[in-house]
Amino acid sequence: MKTDTSAVNIDRDKGDFHYKVDYGFDAGVGLGDHVVNYISDVKQDPDWVREFRLKALQTFESKPLPTHWASRDLEAIDFSKIRYYLAQGQRATRSWDEVPEDVKRTFERLGIPEQERKFLAGVEAQFDSDPTSRKPSANRA
Repeated sequence: MKTDTSAVNIDRDKGDFHYKVDYGFDAGVGLGDHVVNYISDVKQDPDWVREFRLKALQTFESKPLPTHWASRDLEAIDFSKIRYYLAQGQRATRSWDEVPEDVKRTFERLGIPEQERKFLAGVEAQFDSDPTSRKPSANRA
């Protein structure tokens, strides 16, 4: 079942593109302990973070989807077909000038205005599974 979005004026072709990317890290598809452990290994998480992630997965798996208040469309999600971690292995940059060109092209292709791109890159912009730019902010909690 799909939600009817015909009343919303969205140009879906704008996001229908891809660039050839060589990924250094790919957890594959599906969700389970093996994916959580892979992510923790890649990120070199301390043991307490790994355990927290595994406990969160157990909680997620034990709970029903909230279709009593959210859309029944949630029932159509096949979590075994989702790729939960895919990254090039890049490190977050501190300024828009340091953001990789392929990420800049993606922002441009999506029609994100230059000033907004710079703002997003100044806070935290995410591309694939890892942030591409991050700037410390006194306003962050």
